[in-house]
Amino acid sequence: MDFINSDSTTKSYDQRLLLGCGLLLLIFFFGIAFSLVELFQRDRESVRYPGATAVAAHSNYSSLPRAYNWDDTFRTNDGFHAVYQWYSVTFNMGAEARANGDCILLETDNQTFLVKRFMTVTICGSPNGQLVFVDRTTRFK
Repeated sequence: MDFINSDSTTKSYDQRLLLGCGLLLLIFFFGIAFSLVELFQRDRESVRYPGATAVAAHSNYSSLPRAYNWDDTFRTNDGFHAVYQWYSVTFNMGAEARANGDCILLETDNQTFLVKRFMTVTICGSPNGQLVFVDRTTRFK
């Protein structure tokens, strides 16, 4: 009789162990997912000029896991030269690619390990401050 009781105790212990491992895997999965979302948000926020107000944003994740694209527009009251210099220095964009009227286009691309990033920044002067249009595409090799 003790043999039957011992068997049910072992089954109960195995079920609790399995449930505990499943719970740990679930917590680990959600931790990884939350970390990836936070990483994407910080990466996207890094292109915002300090103090600029977001005007519009568009995301295209249709090519995941190979690539994703973000388009963001910001408005700031800082001077044209200050905005141009911040983007040029922060993202190593160098001299402008093209200038057209009150707008200037900066372009860059860089590769880090298996990630290649293309970025264009268009800064346009307007009566209400500077408008900044950022387009960034990230591709995984």
